[in-house]
Amino acid sequence: MDYKLDPVNEMIVKAARDFCDQEIMPIADQIVEKNDYPSDLLERFAKARMLGLVIPKEYGGVGSSNLNIILIVEELGKTGTVCAWPMTMNNSTAETIYHWGSEDVRKTFLPSLCDGSAYASTAFTEPATGSDPTLITTTAVPDGDDFVINGTKRYITGGNKKGYGVFYVRDGELKDQKGNITAIIVDKSSEGYSTSEPWEFMGLEGMNCVDVFFKDVRVPQSNVLGDRGNGFKILLRWIAGERIEQAGYMLGLGQAALDESVRYCKERLVRGKPMGYMQGIQWMLAEMKSKIEACRLLTYRAASVQDAGESVEVLSAELKIFVVPTVQEITRLALQIHGSYGYSKEYKVERLFRQAAHAGVVASSSEINRTIAGAALLR
Repeated sequence: MDYKLDPVNEMIVKAARDFCDQEIMPIADQIVEKNDYPSDLLERFAKARMLGLVIPKEYGGVGSSNLNIILIVEELGKTGTVCAWPMTMNNSTAETIYHWGSEDVRKTFLPSLCDGSAYASTAFTEPATGSDPTLITTTAVPDGDDFVINGTKRYITGGNKKGYGVFYVRDGELKDQKGNITAIIVDKSSEGYSTSEPWEFMGLEGMNCVDVFFKDVRVPQSNVLGDRGNGFKILLRWIAGERIEQAGYMLGLGQAALDESVRYCKERLVRGKPMGYMQGIQWMLAEMKSKIEACRLLTYRAASVQDAGESVEVLSAELKIFVVPTVQEITRLALQIHGSYGYSKEYKVERLFRQAAHAGVVASSSEINRTIAGAALLR
């Protein structure tokens, strides 16, 4: 299949690139220093028509495609900032609500996620589990027309930002260990909802990952997505999409690392000549280029399969197995090309190297994805 971009795709790439140049790059250092992004970031995304991308227009969306989400995320990744994450979180959470929510739920929650007035979160991870649903301890106990939620969630992106989240909880009335996880939308301004201060990471400055604490938080049962007890199925679908979005972000980091290296090799003089004339350096650049193109083809293919409505649970795991270590190696080569300058915060490749480090442990670990892909071969 040919993954050559059509004119609409190319227009979206240009618009995203212009957005990054005008809205993100001028504040990139500020985001890192403050460990936060501007409070109106989502509104800027919405104005640029980068939210609600796969949501029909009748709910305030754009009615576009997952491939176009990836094209935008790739450009955002090139900035070396965390700004792609709130954008993808709103898009992916909105898609989950659209796919599984009732008509009333769609009309209630989708417009504000599409216009940028609400920040989305998706919350599964807890202090004692990041992948095993049988270990979830956050509970939702029915009480009249509501659920009463108690428990703690960990590393919840945007959990401290106004808006809504899809939270995965243990349903108090369902006893089966594998079938008692329910997905429910929670208003993050609810009484009894509180958060920790944001975690500080090696990279991903401004990610706003927090612990979320529920103390007798009341949520209408009508906010349940899909059937009660079907939450893990909903989660697996969301995680598969998240892996593809993460691959798009990594793709942007890798391309930026290559671009910075090419620029440096043209400007840096060694014995009176640009260091790019050295054969060893050319080999490193060629290796980086070939690897980033392979990552791009795999990522675009995964997004295209997703747009076709096919399952991408296994494909997204295979994608992550390849893209994550490949881009991490590309950023390492970029640092090596820059020498000691690459280890300095004055140079962008230092940030790119740190940002890429997250991908083997965030959005499901590389080991879990190997298990998913390997087990699929033996079915």
